[in-house]
Amino acid sequence: MNGIEVEKIGKELEEIITKSGAKKVGNPISVTYGVEGEMMDMEILIPIDKKIENIEHYFFKEKIKIVNALLVKHKGNPMMLQNTFNEVNHYIVENNLTPITPGYNVTKTIDPINMENTEIYVYIGISPNIL
Repeated sequence: MNGIEVEKIGKELEEIITKSGAKKVGNPISVTYGVEGEMMDMEILIPIDKKIENIEHYFFKEKIKIVNALLVKHKGNPMMLQNTFNEVNHYIVENNLTPITPGYNVTKTIDPINMENTEIYVYIGISPNIL
């Protein structure tokens, strides 16, 4: 999907949540599996307060659990998040760690007036195995 499709899906999810009577209980979580040109393979997770039935082609996840994860805090413009990923990837390689999940981006604060105040936490599951 591209940026326009992401925005369209976000609005569709908002509408489904509102119609169901559920309420958002946190900011969206996103996972990008790959990028090719302007197309992205990604997952968007929206925390809500109750289970929703019959949600068309979307899925309800009861819970998300990542164990043994690195936590990287990004403060600044979200457009610079790639720099944070580059730094954490360098750390992973330097310390011989083995990632077992993609990076889960959890937006903690959004400041639409000053994007430099935006805070995003990135969680990456790391294999606990020692070889």
